[in-house]
Amino acid sequence: MAEDKVGHLSHLKVLDLTDHRGAIAGRVFAQLGADVVQVEPPQGSDSRMQPPYDPDGDSLYWAAYGAGRRSIVLDRDTDEGRKTFEELVRRADILIQTGNPSEDALLDYDALAKLNPGLILATVTPFGLTGPKAAYADSELTVWASGGPLLPVAAVSDKPYRISVPQAYHHATMDAVQGALIAYFERKKSGLGQHVEVSAQASATQSTLSMSLAGAVGHPNYTLRKSVASMKNQPDLSGSGARTNKSKWQVQDGLVEMHLAMGPATGRFTNKLFQFLKAEGVPGAEEFAEWDWATLQDRIVADEIGEEDLQRARDCVAVFLEPKKKFDAVDIALAQKVLMAPICTLEDQLRSEHVKSRNFFREVPWKGRMLRQPGPFARYIDGAYAPLTEAPTLDRDREAILKDWLGEAPATFSGSGRSERPMEGVKVLDLAWVVAGPMIGRNLADFGATVVRVESSKRVETARLLGPFPGGEINKLRSGQFENCNTGKLGLSLDLGSDEAREVILDLVEWADVVVESFAPGQMKRWGLNYEELAKRNPGVIMLSTSLMGQVGPWSKLAGFGNIGGAMSGYQQLVGPEGGLPVGPYGPYTDYVGPRFGLVALLAALDHREKTGEGGWMDVGQSETGMQGMADRFADYEVNGVVAECVGNRDPLIAPNNTYACRKHGYDDRWVAISCRNDAEWRRLAEEVGGELAADESLNTLEGRKAQEERIDRALAEWCATQESTDVEKRLQAKGIPAHIAASAEDIYADPQVKHWHHFIEIPRGNGETSVVEACRWHLSRTPAAPPRSSPDYGRDNLTVLSDLLKYDGEKIERLEKIGALV
Repeated sequence: MAEDKVGHLSHLKVLDLTDHRGAIAGRVFAQLGADVVQVEPPQGSDSRMQPPYDPDGDSLYWAAYGAGRRSIVLDRDTDEGRKTFEELVRRADILIQTGNPSEDALLDYDALAKLNPGLILATVTPFGLTGPKAAYADSELTVWASGGPLLPVAAVSDKPYRISVPQAYHHATMDAVQGALIAYFERKKSGLGQHVEVSAQASATQSTLSMSLAGAVGHPNYTLRKSVASMKNQPDLSGSGARTNKSKWQVQDGLVEMHLAMGPATGRFTNKLFQFLKAEGVPGAEEFAEWDWATLQDRIVADEIGEEDLQRARDCVAVFLEPKKKFDAVDIALAQKVLMAPICTLEDQLRSEHVKSRNFFREVPWKGRMLRQPGPFARYIDGAYAPLTEAPTLDRDREAILKDWLGEAPATFSGSGRSERPMEGVKVLDLAWVVAGPMIGRNLADFGATVVRVESSKRVETARLLGPFPGGEINKLRSGQFENCNTGKLGLSLDLGSDEAREVILDLVEWADVVVESFAPGQMKRWGLNYEELAKRNPGVIMLSTSLMGQVGPWSKLAGFGNIGGAMSGYQQLVGPEGGLPVGPYGPYTDYVGPRFGLVALLAALDHREKTGEGGWMDVGQSETGMQGMADRFADYEVNGVVAECVGNRDPLIAPNNTYACRKHGYDDRWVAISCRNDAEWRRLAEEVGGELAADESLNTLEGRKAQEERIDRALAEWCATQESTDVEKRLQAKGIPAHIAASAEDIYADPQVKHWHHFIEIPRGNGETSVVEACRWHLSRTPAAPPRSSPDYGRDNLTVLSDLLKYDGEKIERLEKIGALV
């Protein structure tokens, strides 16, 4: 490779043995400058065969996710191919692979470690390498069903729908990238490699906004339902007001995203909305402006407000929005500080003046032309990211790879020779709140970083008001959402509105290597805590700011949670029935994506800082991290003019591929996801179902089944309707057919594979109580995640932080207490 190659990870060599499920990994490593070599079988990686296609039939999936890497063909079934591969392994830093242990020849870590003791192997599988479901046949749909984010969509639609641009394996693969970089930090200390293992099922649980935790903490009935009658005893703890069952609003040229949020976390935004509608003279708004949406659930439980009342409130909003255009929503949201945004298409993003002002899209070559593609997933200092080169033709780079890699001696790594805490010694000041920012600190704390979380009891953190809660009892000190995001951290209570508190923060900045914050853009500057001020006290500090739209640009001050980020990045447009109105994914979608990319960007910056001492201000826009997972659809638009839309659960290469209602349990609809990836699976499914499907030979090809998908769906729906969903899953999986129940929180907790994965862990709280949280979603074989403590109560660690870390004396601490700074 060229000596002047840029990117903070340009010193790393990565062997990529992923199929289409893990292709985003190579793209991310390449964006950071790593030398990524795709090792392909003679027929090529299956990423080259994935839709969408250009007019010549070549894969635009490969054009997007194959960009930035080099290609070599090795037939590892031959002596020559195997020996060459082993020589590459001896020189690699990281090897990443994807596959199903029952279907694919996955590489064994112990065998690879004999060739290269410092190698980091990252493996992504559907359910894990071992356990009762390790051999389950998988599809994108069934994995998404198994992890929990599929089922809640049924509360706002006619059935559970996946995201029409596949995402489950993007999430899992990004977990593998994070895990590989954490293992790399450990290797810098020990000189040793290790195995990073990721279960796509476990990764999918992050997209439930901790709903997946409800069964483990004993929060009963923590599931979205369609009617007010069925949710009377369920306080709205979603953070999005989803239980009002409408968040998409028709305007002249499209749709607007806005929840009529209820509950203590976000009800105040709905109060602001109706006050604004009242001032605008909207008919009926005066009545709803008198409601307190923060406590509205109490009135529902008391039968003071019913479904008809809520529908009148929705109608009031609909009347106001109907004559608007969708980008009017941005102006209203910015002026009135309400949670509202246009539901953008990919075309909207490419035309957006905000996105253009941030220079986000970058041109990537493809077959003699340039395609606009998602660019760096964080804005940082010059040289942090490398431009992506054209996705290679098969075996294009053989000679150059053999020269560059085999021209060097096998890799050797020095170190202590014993296992170390990967991030021990890294000091983090955590000023973030809710989900996207705090998850970065949580993952660093899991692996040994000292993370100091600052908050004030004077303004209760939104996450403390979100469920699930132990036993279903609301308690701001025991929020499952808060504990999931903040386990392992030290807690300092500090009122940032005081000058004295500002000085404490600046002292912590001097102590810290990293500051993470997620306030609205401009807030840190109003406190005198903007990056320029922080750098005066600590020139080497890395300040990571995460927000919906980034720190600069005309829409940077747009407020909201990840559901707004999902609207602005295009995901709200991509969930729902084919040809119908979209319903969007469950919850604040980009809150699940942003921290994954944010941590990868931060780890690369920390590695660069260790070498140079250079810090900087990192700007992570959640909407931009979200667009990374749609690179292939941007390519499709550039080449074919196709604007991605929701297609239900359809897949161009899989039929059937859908969700089917099974026998009900009380109020609960029970669903199962079923996929047939090939003709053999179809024949086994048809034999199991019997009747007309088994007798019709025209369905024995993909083309035949795609032509009659609706008929197949009707027959499968009829077959499933009288059966238990779990029985359908087991019967079909026994025949090697991808099937899985659309899991509820209770299902996830009871799932034997989840138990085998040790997904739920207990953390002592130090007061005789125990917290149950979700474990880190990637497993390291030698140095696993080990949260050192539970999430903090208010002020729990004030003395530790002020006395032990900052070396304040007792008199200074007492003075801060007297003036009310430590609250």
